Amino acid sequence: KSSRIYDLGTSIQLRFERHGIVEDLERAISLNQAAVDLTPDGHPGKPVILGGLGKSIQSRFEWFEDIGDLERAILIKQAAANLMPNGHPDKPGWLNNLGNSVRLRFERLRDVKDLERAISIYQAAVDLTPDRHPDKPSWLNSLGSSVQSRFERLKDFKDLERSISFQQAAVDLTSDDHPDKPDWLNNLGISLHLRFQNFGDIRDLEKAISLSQAAIDLTPDGHPDKPARLNNLGRSIQSHFERHGDVEDLERAISLAQAAVDLTPEGHPAKPARLYGLGNVFLCRFRSKRHLNDLHSAINSYSTSAISGSGPSITRFQAADKWAGLASLYLCDQDPLIAFEYALNLLPQVAWLGMSLTSQHAQLTGASDLVRLAVAVAIELQHFDIAIQWAEYGRSIVWQNLLSLRNPLDDLQKAHPELAMRLQSISQHLEGSLSHHGYSEEEEPASLQDVANKASTLASERDKIIKQVRETPGFEYFLKAKTFDKLRPAAYEGPVAIINIDKLRSDALILIPNGSQDSNVKIVHIPLESFSHDMSVNLLRDFSRLLSSAGVRARDTRKSERELCVRDRENSFKSILYSLWVHVVKPILDGLAYQPGGHSRFWWCATGPLAFLPIHAAGNYDSDLVGDKTSDYVVSSYTPTLTAILDQSQPDMTEDFQILTVAQPSTPHAPPLPETEGEIRQIKEIANGIRIQGLINDEATTTRVLQAMKESNWIHLACHGMQDHKESMKSGFWLHDKILELSELIREPLPKTDFAFLSACQTAKGDEKVAEESVHLAAGMLFSGCRGVIATMWSIQDEDGPKVTKAVYERMLKDGKPNRKEAARALHEAVKELRESGADFLSWVPFIHMGR
Repeated sequence: KSSRIYDLGTSIQLRFERHGIVEDLERAISLNQAAVDLTPDGHPGKPVILGGLGKSIQSRFEWFEDIGDLERAILIKQAAANLMPNGHPDKPGWLNNLGNSVRLRFERLRDVKDLERAISIYQAAVDLTPDRHPDKPSWLNSLGSSVQSRFERLKDFKDLERSISFQQAAVDLTSDDHPDKPDWLNNLGISLHLRFQNFGDIRDLEKAISLSQAAIDLTPDGHPDKPARLNNLGRSIQSHFERHGDVEDLERAISLAQAAVDLTPEGHPAKPARLYGLGNVFLCRFRSKRHLNDLHSAINSYSTSAISGSGPSITRFQAADKWAGLASLYLCDQDPLIAFEYALNLLPQVAWLGMSLTSQHAQLTGASDLVRLAVAVAIELQHFDIAIQWAEYGRSIVWQNLLSLRNPLDDLQKAHPELAMRLQSISQHLEGSLSHHGYSEEEEPASLQDVANKASTLASERDKIIKQVRETPGFEYFLKAKTFDKLRPAAYEGPVAIINIDKLRSDALILIPNGSQDSNVKIVHIPLESFSHDMSVNLLRDFSRLLSSAGVRARDTRKSERELCVRDRENSFKSILYSLWVHVVKPILDGLAYQPGGHSRFWWCATGPLAFLPIHAAGNYDSDLVGDKTSDYVVSSYTPTLTAILDQSQPDMTEDFQILTVAQPSTPHAPPLPETEGEIRQIKEIANGIRIQGLINDEATTTRVLQAMKESNWIHLACHGMQDHKESMKSGFWLHDKILELSELIREPLPKTDFAFLSACQTAKGDEKVAEESVHLAAGMLFSGCRGVIATMWSIQDEDGPKVTKAVYERMLKDGKPNRKEAARALHEAVKELRESGADFLSWVPFIHMGR
């Protein structure tokens, strides 16, 4: 009976594959599951029946993109493979099929562990297959392609050599009349081209060209893989031109790239990448011959790629980047702002919500330069409101995914769960799944037009869903930048200076309030004519070396290293702060006609390398004159974005107002911080009559601290802090049991929290690799709900924490009434007192205020 049920399920599965009727697929799954349930494990047909169920469930995944279906398919296929003994002639095929499913999960989630597992499974299939077996080349090709993917991910050159070895074996074992021979030749050619690009051996390039040409010669016209193979050959021949300068190579490369584009139908997800490649070849010829027609052709190719509705967003973003760069550099008849707008609108998709935060940052590492150039070009064209809008949108796109997109998605999930799920599914599908085929060897590859039609349908459906979401109250800015009108209120309490540093130009755009929250805000543009991008890079390099040599990586009790640094490097510190004063801060204050002694509030929002430099401390410290330092004019605060300071409300004082204090005087596996205990004691004394929840030493576990944070209005953390240089989201506070990571902090909002004092170290030290992302602990607290944060740019001395804490809380808790809005001025006075007591730069400069 189970066999008959299985046969019926298989027939219905085939009908689904032919006609795409979802009810057939659901019925096939139901029948295959019934067949599995009726078949005992010892039955010789059980693996085949399990395999049928796994195939049906994977088909449902490929249709709806529910990752749970792929997980289930992998488990079922693994069970089928486990039930089949190693000597069984079908075992390698089952293993290869399982490897395909695991590899597919890697393509979706980009978890390298899946790639490792797929390689292991493919290797087992190869090892169990004799050379004469007709499927051995297929298993070898799967193994070689996966090992090549691991090379591209981890850059272990042994993997590149292994992939070439496996792919060469697949070619050698396959006759020319075999239908898969062109695929094996093409893949081997790609790997050899990759090895040429890394090692420069011209023999690899010559062989890659020969293999790619052979693959094309064996590929009939109309075959869905023909355009891709033409494209690969064109790239190799372009590399040959770049090596030897033979113009005939360039002409041939253009011809091949153009043919690949022409053979790829509109809407196909591979079309943007092929257009991008064609643009690269035209640009190459323009740089060689300087014919304007080639420049126009390059821009046309890039722009067509960028505005495509389907295909990977990273490809379209790169095309928009090239389009914008060329339009701003060369052509007066092209509006570069249009190109930049396309690029910036693609940013949230490049950092798509389905990715891990680490992957988002990896994708965005190269986006910072484009954002700053876009802002610089908008300023050059005197579109200051657009410049501010783009600076805001581009500066913290990952954070905006977490704030502007994560919360609306949560709300959308609650209000319209089917809509949210469909949007996620369609977007993941369009991010590349349609351009990957060949994992299922039982099926003929879909035609180019069929793939294009499906992608176009999905892209149209995605646009309709996004339009529908944006028409819903509260979702108006879903997946797009806030307009300038929505950003104006950020400056209601005082000026906000957005400083953009680019190779094109350096500028400050100041939002100036006109007296009340509802008044119009004007923009003052102040060119920073003497400050260049190179200067900012050099300043950051010198500053980083200075801090590194000072040993300020952890809050500590030791003073000797610091004192030696002060003696040896005080002039270097003065020089850096003087450069910031002369080239950045003084021109801004002069442009605003500020006079010393005013001490009004002022917010700094810097970009690029400047985001890591202490603007608040800029000044001439060889002078005793009033008016030679930033602190003589303003009370400084920082903000990572305008959005972070848009919320002007202050929670009402309630009877259950609570301050959480956390102290770690003796953290396991870390140096002792004895002063933290006294620091917390001071807060309790000052906050007489206000409820305080104190967690100290072994009481301060990550679970208890996180829970207490959600229940508290103010938070004071006196402990070790840590900035992870490899994965910034792993930065965190060192508590008794483990590190409370930034990724955990931002996972859930802190609904009651109004203010945080991070008396640790490196709590406002971001990730220089992603300069437009405020990836540090202080920003994490802001985006979790805090309206104001006191933090440190580098480590502080243990004895300085209590001094600053006392002065700050005495002002913020004056007359027993908590007032978070006094934090910035309280810190300003506390740091001034510390500085005037003779403290060195390393002691007082790191303290900063962020937010309101």
